[in-house]
Amino acid sequence: MTTSDDVERTLAQLIEKVSGTDPLARSAGRPLTGLSLRDELDIDSLAMVELTDEIENSYGLTIPEDGLHRLHTFGDVADYLRAVA
Repeated sequence: MTTSDDVERTLAQLIEKVSGTDPLARSAGRPLTGLSLRDELDIDSLAMVELTDEIENSYGLTIPEDGLHRLHTFGDVADYLRAVA
């Protein structure tokens, strides 16, 4: 079973690996869940593909392409991972 903290910690590490942006540093005391992937975490469309690959490799799952358009924030991705992992 994956805990919420584990999901957020792993996701933050993967985002930093892909974009070079540390979500914890960008949150400035706010909850991570509201951070915009595109605007605050520097995840453009290419980086989203790379992030998806990293997530799939880390969790051993496949994220359907048609579901990617619904993932706009750190929280969206974390919630998705909690639901499927």
